[in-house]
Amino acid sequence: MAKPASKITNLAQQSPVQSENPTTIPTVTTIKQRRSQELIIGLCGTVGSGVRSLQKTLATKLKESGYYVEHIRLSDLIISSQDDPKALENLSGFERYDTLQNHGDELRKKHGGSILAELAIRKITISRETNFGSGESQNVVRNQKKAAYIIDQLKHPDEIDLFKEAYRNNFYLLGLLRTENERRSNLKEEQISDSEIGQLIERDRKASQSHGQHVEKSLHKSDYFIRNMTNDKAIGESVIRFIKLIHGTELITPTKDETGIYSAYSASLKSACLSRQVGAAICDDDGNIIATGCNDVPRFGGGLYNAESPIDQRCFNYGRKCYNDSHKLFLKKEIEQILQSNNVSGAPEIATQILEESKAKSIIEYSRAIHAEMDAITTIARNPNTSTVGKTLYCTTYPCHVCARHIVASGIKRVVYIEPYEKSLATSLHGDTIYHPDNQTNESKVLLENFEGVSPLRYSKFFKYSQRRKNSSGELIDYIVTDSGHVDFQHLDGYGDYELKIVDLVNEKIPDSE
Repeated sequence: MAKPASKITNLAQQSPVQSENPTTIPTVTTIKQRRSQELIIGLCGTVGSGVRSLQKTLATKLKESGYYVEHIRLSDLIISSQDDPKALENLSGFERYDTLQNHGDELRKKHGGSILAELAIRKITISRETNFGSGESQNVVRNQKKAAYIIDQLKHPDEIDLFKEAYRNNFYLLGLLRTENERRSNLKEEQISDSEIGQLIERDRKASQSHGQHVEKSLHKSDYFIRNMTNDKAIGESVIRFIKLIHGTELITPTKDETGIYSAYSASLKSACLSRQVGAAICDDDGNIIATGCNDVPRFGGGLYNAESPIDQRCFNYGRKCYNDSHKLFLKKEIEQILQSNNVSGAPEIATQILEESKAKSIIEYSRAIHAEMDAITTIARNPNTSTVGKTLYCTTYPCHVCARHIVASGIKRVVYIEPYEKSLATSLHGDTIYHPDNQTNESKVLLENFEGVSPLRYSKFFKYSQRRKNSSGELIDYIVTDSGHVDFQHLDGYGDYELKIVDLVNEKIPDSE
């Protein structure tokens, strides 16, 4: 833990500006001075990905940037919640991972999926009171100094959802990516066997129970993705870039991959599919966007129905239902009828079990919507001046096996995605033509890899013109993190508090005659 900052007076009881006459200060400036300088940064990574190295680097760089830093380990909170915590402190290797996973699962099962996040938030409030409070515990501490709380590490979507809801813009999730081969190699250094490593990786990725660890579903919620290529220098550079982007210092512009995935995300917002919104973008080697697509219903003449279509026949108008779901229900009814014709007792229950516990649950071909990747590819097919050969496809979600074969056939050489897609059989069906970074570089196959960089959810805030870049002489203005606020800021108070403050200020200027 960093050296505690000196305590400050509870600013909830003060006017934001003490040195000037409030009647001479613009009211908007008074409100701006109540922007929070706190960061709550969650770390998320699959077992063996090297989160410990990321945490240490992040803590060091934040301290160098003037932050008071506190490291909160969820594993420590799990241990402290047990009846005999000392019995867990000296565990190592597979036994430690397995035991902590078991206890974490038990806590989530008993108290809900967000319980570890709740324990971490309680620790944050105690730390804030200790380091920045006035000693009057009955008052809410609204800290205006730079403080960062690193939550190590989040393994369940409910934990992330609670942090996002509680801290809004002040919360950032850092996702650490690493190939499975590298993760296995890392875990072997802890004297864990191959079979035990496989067990840990699968359980960590997706537990069989809803209250278990679900890192795969958690990781794609990240605000910033970092690849760990066993290079601490590269991690350090990524962390420094992340911190500078938060504060708007230096002129940092997006990478080709960041622009591509943001374009895909932007395209996804056009979708009115009742199941999910997916977007895709196809770019050339220079990062120029040559086509975008989303998942929705195709129209005659090419393209998809949209908001300008004279007759909009998308599913929310055409039948007002999801046709894929409807036909799966028809399938269930057919199974039930076959069972009944063979005098099988409990036919409805068995039919439901077959549909829910077999691959039939993942059927996607009854959908009326074309997938985002296919929309982008067919858009290029309608343009005689360009081609899909040798291009990169960005997609908000991992391609399904249907799209995968068309991607291969179209000549696309690389696919970058964020969200996993459990239904996809792309690897098992087309392993001869696609590969992931876990394998060696293969020029004769299509590369499918995780996105690295700024999430589309933070893209506009991080790269938008947020402050003056030059002075009156046209010279570049240099900003440093220690003197800069957050570009995606969160206020300390609610809008009701600001209404009352503004009323107080205007009453000082022009008293209310009523």
